[in-house]
Amino acid sequence: MKLILVWTSLIMALSLTACGGAPPTPEPLPPTEAVASVLTEPDQATQEAEQVAAPTPTDESIQPAEPTATNTPVSTPTLEPTATPVPATPTPSPIPDPMIKVDEALGNQVNVRSGPGTVYPVVTQFAPGQEAMVLGRNEDGSWWQISLPEAATGWIFGELVTFIGDDGSIAVAEAPPPPPTATPAPEAVAEANPEEAPAGTEGAEEVNDNESLSPEQLEDQLRCGKDFCVTYQDMLPIWENGGCVGNHSIYITVLQGPPPGVPMDGVVIGDTYNNVEVASGSHGPGHTEITLWNNSMTLYAKRHIDGTPYTSEESFNFTAADELIPAEVLAAKGYCDGSVETCRWAQNHNQVCRGHYSWRVTFHKFD
Repeated sequence: MKLILVWTSLIMALSLTACGGAPPTPEPLPPTEAVASVLTEPDQATQEAEQVAAPTPTDESIQPAEPTATNTPVSTPTLEPTATPVPATPTPSPIPDPMIKVDEALGNQVNVRSGPGTVYPVVTQFAPGQEAMVLGRNEDGSWWQISLPEAATGWIFGELVTFIGDDGSIAVAEAPPPPPTATPAPEAVAEANPEEAPAGTEGAEEVNDNESLSPEQLEDQLRCGKDFCVTYQDMLPIWENGGCVGNHSIYITVLQGPPPGVPMDGVVIGDTYNNVEVASGSHGPGHTEITLWNNSMTLYAKRHIDGTPYTSEESFNFTAADELIPAEVLAAKGYCDGSVETCRWAQNHNQVCRGHYSWRVTFHKFD
């Protein structure tokens, strides 16, 4: 059977050849194309075709490809509002406590009193340049209440000091009740002949409205229970002091024995703060003087120059500062034309006789 099929195929091939002549010779393949064996290299033709079709790489072809936009949502950062910088508020400096400072130009100590006025006793004195904290003021602002050591307080006259701080914040302080007004001690009756009367007794008022007293009665009235008693103290009138450009002194007389007494020398007189000491007899028998300047002081008999100690009554406060002298006293002594209202106005405007006032005082030892 197989033989029959082979022969049949051979006959048909010969028939075809005879009818069409020799079969055409196949054209050769282009030189660039290689014949691929399907049996031995099934993928080579496809790989070569892809290499031919692929473009020749250039410089641009090796550049990194641009990123392809996608539809993936991108998270956009939320911009916070920018805060406008606020300038820092400066920390306020602490407000210093209000202070007073004694004017250094005074050159003398200034009285500090228990209340706002010369009727109050002196509790201490401040030196020029000394300072203190202010606690209050009086109604018209002419006196300052100040702090003293050991929680004490005092009052100082405003025109003698410089205020440091805000005076608008100072409240009115309650003033203590004024002490009873002291009446100057009467002077012993002078002898009939005024030329022989000891200095300091001129113009002295007689006791009991000019009614005469015996020396014993007068002594009983003037005794104070100490070795020396203050029997006279007063301010000189303007005509005796040389006007507003006159003196600023304390004229002191020291007497001993039954009234009216005789001059006594060698008695040391000083102030309560031990700033000055003078001895009687330095300005005539039984007399001495202290220059007051623009100062204030209280005097007493301290001792004899031989060292013998004394007990003594103290004088009232002598001052040459017109703002510390009651306007009534200034007017009575002929200042401000004798007008109390004028003296008060002049005191507030520093137009009296600042610094030029003098006083007299007599110390008497009866035993």
